[in-house]
Amino acid sequence: MSEYSKKVFRDNLQGLDAYTRHKLFMRDYVNFYGHNSQPSNVETKTEFDILKENHNWEQRVAKKYYDKLFREYCIAELKYYKEGRIALRWRIEKEVITGKGQFICASTKCSNTSELKSWEVNFAYMEDGEKKNALVKIRLCPKCSDKLNYSKQHPEIKTEKDEVDNSDKKKKRESISERSNKKREGNSKDIERQKLVDNHPDDLSGIVKIENFDEFFTGLFV
Repeated sequence: MSEYSKKVFRDNLQGLDAYTRHKLFMRDYVNFYGHNSQPSNVETKTEFDILKENHNWEQRVAKKYYDKLFREYCIAELKYYKEGRIALRWRIEKEVITGKGQFICASTKCSNTSELKSWEVNFAYMEDGEKKNALVKIRLCPKCSDKLNYSKQHPEIKTEKDEVDNSDKKKKRESISERSNKKREGNSKDIERQKLVDNHPDDLSGIVKIENFDEFFTGLFV
């Protein structure tokens, strides 16, 4: 896809709030991939395979966004919060698409969308007969946040805005050599990825270069 097409895509997103962009990406994802599609398995697919499958901006951004959402947030049943019993589960596809647990309170009995806060919780679950644990985000309104923290105070996760506000302090703490190393590592990865495109011009004719999609996701992972 040409740089002009990328610019048009970026311009179309300007002025849209986070939830509107979320709905746009989810609409594109469903249109391109349908329902019940699973995130790309990076262990079995090469980066070239993924590039070949997703060679236009709308597809690539929607797919990248959906994959990043996979198991990022969870849903909570807070009915027995006074007893210290909080039940958690992964979101179903419908909830991922509508933004439940991300832009809508993650409590099963609540649909509040204002003043949501992100909390870090330890989620113990079974997968293929094996016990697993994961630190996940749970987004709750003030009332439901009080229920979550009734028996135990959970760590609050800073929003992207908070992280941006503190970025200058973080940069000062980093040494020049550390920043240089990160830049070299990033450049090396970009070069390797670009070789994939250069070595397969016919199969990937629509891709000019590998892009960082994070610019499109600002404010979405709250």
